Amino acid sequence: MAITTALNCVAQDTGVETQNIGVVIDAHALVDVINDEIVFDFSSDDPSEAGSGFVLGPNKEQSAFLNYSLMRSNGGADDGTISVKINNLKEGMYITLLADATPSNGLDPNKHGTLGTVSPNFDATQGVQPVKLSSLDQVMIENIGSSYTGDGAGYGYQLFYKMNIADYSKLDADNGNQDVGTITYTIAE
Repeated sequence: MAITTALNCVAQDTGVETQNIGVVIDAHALVDVINDEIVFDFSSDDPSEAGSGFVLGPNKEQSAFLNYSLMRSNGGADDGTISVKINNLKEGMYITLLADATPSNGLDPNKHGTLGTVSPNFDATQGVQPVKLSSLDQVMIENIGSSYTGDGAGYGYQLFYKMNIADYSKLDADNGNQDVGTITYTIAE
């Protein structure tokens, strides 16, 4: 007597398989100025003739590079910005600023992302008057998407600073000491 047994097997493998893939990227916003300190040294610019005024010498113009990395949170528009302001500058003086995006213009957007554009009033390539910095934030770079500029001098945006005399009567000598003001750059999306 033969017994026939039928087995119903459920196959675990088929001709097509799927696998879930998870990707986690944290939002970040980092900004850095190469040359953490710029010194406008006018100690050798004293007048040599009685009756002559103090005139800012060649050190009145300085430059630096601004680098950044931005990873937007939750997609959205390419609307990141970098703003700039100044505090505690020597009384009687002011600083103007322009920015040039030329160092970052040749970067591949597929690799570096959507780099921002210099706001028209700060754009050194447009022949505009330099912007006088104040204690209020002013947008210098706009339309930033997820991107990065590269790190170090020669990357990102070149910044051009110029020291100016606002009120001669408020100037005073430092006798070898240094007055310290602070320029603050803030990146936001």
